[in-house]
Amino acid sequence: MRSRRSEGGVPSFCCFNPMPWPNVDRKPSKWPYPNHHFNAASGHLLYRSYIDQLVFAEQCGFDWIGIAEDHFTAYSIIPNPNILISVLSQLTSRVKLAILGLPIPLLNPIRVAEEVAMLDVLSNGRVVAGFIRGVPQNYAAYNFSPDESRARFSEASELIKKAWTSPDVFSWKGDYYNYPTVSLWPRPIQTPHPPLIYSANSLESATLAAKHRVTIAAIHLYSRNAIEIMRTSIDAYKRQARSDGWDPPADRFFIGVQVCIAQSNQQAEDLFTPALDYQFGILSGTFNEQKRELAKNSSYGYTPIEENPPTYKERMANKIIISGDPKAVIEQIKDLEEQLGVGTISLQFQVGNMKNQDVLNGMSLFRDQVLPAFRSTPRETVLSMKR
Repeated sequence: MRSRRSEGGVPSFCCFNPMPWPNVDRKPSKWPYPNHHFNAASGHLLYRSYIDQLVFAEQCGFDWIGIAEDHFTAYSIIPNPNILISVLSQLTSRVKLAILGLPIPLLNPIRVAEEVAMLDVLSNGRVVAGFIRGVPQNYAAYNFSPDESRARFSEASELIKKAWTSPDVFSWKGDYYNYPTVSLWPRPIQTPHPPLIYSANSLESATLAAKHRVTIAAIHLYSRNAIEIMRTSIDAYKRQARSDGWDPPADRFFIGVQVCIAQSNQQAEDLFTPALDYQFGILSGTFNEQKRELAKNSSYGYTPIEENPPTYKERMANKIIISGDPKAVIEQIKDLEEQLGVGTISLQFQVGNMKNQDVLNGMSLFRDQVLPAFRSTPRETVLSMKR
C-alpha cells in the first residue's frame, strides 16, 4: 500500500482526549460504574485541565483536536461532547474540532443537526462530525435495541445531511423518524455540510462510508490485530470507491493511537505502563456477565479483549501504541503511515490516570522535536512558543 508520504503529502495530526476519571481505586464488579467514585469539586478541576490540554494542542501545532461520547462509565466523563466543543470553539481559532463521535441511532437526529450546525457557526466552520453506532452498553444505558442500530444509523445520517443542506422547509417520513416539518436554524457555515467521519470497525461500516465518500476512522486500537483490522477496512473502502468510479485520497483514512513521548524510551515505558494498566485493567476492564450478554445478543458480536488485555510490550510489538523518545516516536509514526496510508493520525496523550504534567511534557516534545520531522513549524506554533 502506498503511503501518503510516498505521494508527496504530509499527515495531519489530531490530539484526542477521552477525558477519563483518574481516581477509581479498584475495578468495579459490574457494569455500569457506580458513581460514588465521582467528586464534583475534583471533576470541575479535571474538566478544566482537560480543556487546557486541548487548547494547548493548538499551540503545539496540531491540526485537529477531538473528543468522544460515553455513558455510565468512568472511562470517559463526556456524556455530551457538543457542550465541550462549544467551549473549545471559543478558546481556539485554527484547529478543526472533531466530535468522535456521536452515536446517532441513540439520539434525536434533528437535535444533532441543529447542535452541530450551531457549533459550526460558533467555530467559524471548523467542526468535523463523527457518526457512530455506539457500543452495546450505550444501548443498555438508553434502553434501545442494538439490533436496529445499522438501519437507524443509515436513516439518521441521511436525515441530518438533508437538514443541513435543504434551504426550504421539508418533511421526513421514514422507518424510524417522522417529522412533518423541518427547517434548520442556524444552517452550518461549511458547504454542503461539515465533514463527516464514520467508524472503520467493520467491513459494513467501511463500505457504507465509501458509498458516501466520507472519512473512516478507528480512534482506538485495542486488540492485538487492530492494525490488520484497520487495513482490511481500508481495503474494503477502496474496493467500494473504485467500483463507484473514484480513487479515495489519503485524507479519507484516520487512525488513532495512544501515545507517550518522554526524554528516553525507558522513561516513556515507565510512565505509560501504569497508565495503560489503569485504563484497561480498571476503566475498561468490567467485561462481566452483563456486558457479555449485551454483546452476545446484539449485532456487535462478542470480543473478549477486555478480559485479557495486551501488555505494554505486546502493544509495542503489535504497533497499537506509540511510545518512546522523540526519535523513536518519529519512526513509529512514519511506519504507521507507511503501513496504512492514512492521511490523519490521532494521538491520545491522556491515557488513563497519567498525570497532567506528563501529558503536557509529551505534547511539548511533540511540538519541538516530532512535528518538525513531518513539516515546517507552523507560524502559529512559533508565535505561541515566544509568548
